[in-house]
Amino acid sequence: MTKTRTSATFFPPVMEARRWLEGVTHPADRPLINVSQAAPVDPPVKELRQAMADAALNDDGAHLYGPVLGNVALRQALATKTTSHYDSAVTADNVAITSGCNQAFAAAISSLCAEGDEVILPTPWYFNHKMWLDMSGVTSVPLPAGPDLLPSAGEAAKLITARTRAIALVSPNNPAGVEYPADLLLDFYELAKAHGIALIV
Repeated sequence: MTKTRTSATFFPPVMEARRWLEGVTHPADRPLINVSQAAPVDPPVKELRQAMADAALNDDGAHLYGPVLGNVALRQALATKTTSHYDSAVTADNVAITSGCNQAFAAAISSLCAEGDEVILPTPWYFNHKMWLDMSGVTSVPLPAGPDLLPSAGEAAKLITARTRAIALVSPNNPAGVEYPADLLLDFYELAKAHGIALIV
């Protein structure tokens, strides 16, 4: 029997973590604040919900697919901000809008990798990245972090092979929360550039 893509990976840990809270109560003066995901559990403010409702009721184009790479004005604004903030030359043609980081990662991996290729992931890694690589037939190459939970570009260099297509970094790291310093990101940029591979941040 053929193995399905989803059977190549594991169940997301999010629901299991939520089950840990079943039957647990928290005092009113010490409420639980859920920072486990960047997925809001509270509704948007009323003004935003009203604007969304108004658009759905009054804008005939609100229910249609937009441009494939995203809203042109948003892409231009993001390109302008990125160019200014990072002293670079980014145009709207270099920008694609996705439905969040997971879709952006999936699109990047789909455009960079074929089955059997490799992507270096610092540990601990974001579970969705590992799951997408598994389902894509791409090998995740673990890059152990030190006691400070910071990955080393020098150690990553030892893991690069002819099949390596990218190094993926998440800063602040998910799940550890450690923010990677600018000089560390620069080290990884230089490493990726030297080897002609992508750096996904």
